[in-house]
Amino acid sequence: MPEHKPYELLDAEQLAADPFFQQWVLFPSPEDTLFWQNFLCRCPWKKSAMDEARRIIEVLHAEIPDWSEAKVTALKARLEETIGEPLSKNARQGQYGVSFFLRFGQIAACFLLAGFLFWQLSRPDSKAEYAASYGQTRQVKLPDGSVVNLNSNSVLSFSSDLHNKNIREVWLKGEAFFSVKHTAKSAPFIVHSGDISIEVLGTEFNVFDRHNTTAVMLKSGKVKIKANKDSVILQPGELAEFKTKTRQWARRKVRAELYSSWKEHVWKIENESAGEVAQRIKDCFGVEVIFKTPALANERISGSIRTGSIEEVREILSAVLKVSCELEEDKLIIE
Repeated sequence: MPEHKPYELLDAEQLAADPFFQQWVLFPSPEDTLFWQNFLCRCPWKKSAMDEARRIIEVLHAEIPDWSEAKVTALKARLEETIGEPLSKNARQGQYGVSFFLRFGQIAACFLLAGFLFWQLSRPDSKAEYAASYGQTRQVKLPDGSVVNLNSNSVLSFSSDLHNKNIREVWLKGEAFFSVKHTAKSAPFIVHSGDISIEVLGTEFNVFDRHNTTAVMLKSGKVKIKANKDSVILQPGELAEFKTKTRQWARRKVRAELYSSWKEHVWKIENESAGEVAQRIKDCFGVEVIFKTPALANERISGSIRTGSIEEVREILSAVLKVSCELEEDKLIIE
């Protein structure tokens, strides 16, 4: 049974590719059933994702044994080309049933992904949802060719037939960097985040939606941001912030790399307080920072912090502040 896995952040596709969830669907035991019942009590909003993941597994479990050897080989080759590395070669011919999913996790995940995409695209009115959990980032390629980089603790959703829409719409919770592709019919692309909407044709921009603030940083192109009856048109290198409580806009020139470097697992920081960096840590790693000496939270920091892991962040922060930084469960103690 898994420990501390953030199932509440997984979408249907990720749940369907999870070996423990597959085992419960295909071989339910009283212990596993109790685990998922308790999970639903804590996270009732995940019921639809769990139901969809179950359907994916049941459909693929019914279909995979009937695939011909040639079809399986061709799909395996396509998947190896996509992920850039060979899959396990230990599976024997014809054994693509339950043991296939449970014994060969990497192959199972890839085949589930392939089946999910085919199944999902056959339902034009369905919604796709992608999530990045704490300490992870994720790149999502949309059906229209646009690319979205999701930051940690973020969720992106959109219609699975986005590429056929006259207006392309996506919904974001958290933070993401968008590279929007211009389409032949110039279909507008709209990002809904918090209380604002961002309308573009083809451009690159970052959207941050946390703590009752939605901020948009434009790297290239042009975007129009709407909130209620107000609107702001951004130029490259500008940042606009919308405060939910005051319903007010703030707009200024910024260095784009300070707001997009997280895609390369680096925080580029310019004169931020240690308290502001602590909030970043909580947002992206789910780790609360505790300053034993409150004045340390006001120390100013400039430079780069690698964010490959919370341990890496801890070491750099300790060196920069010249203090002791110790991880204790889900807390980072600074003194």
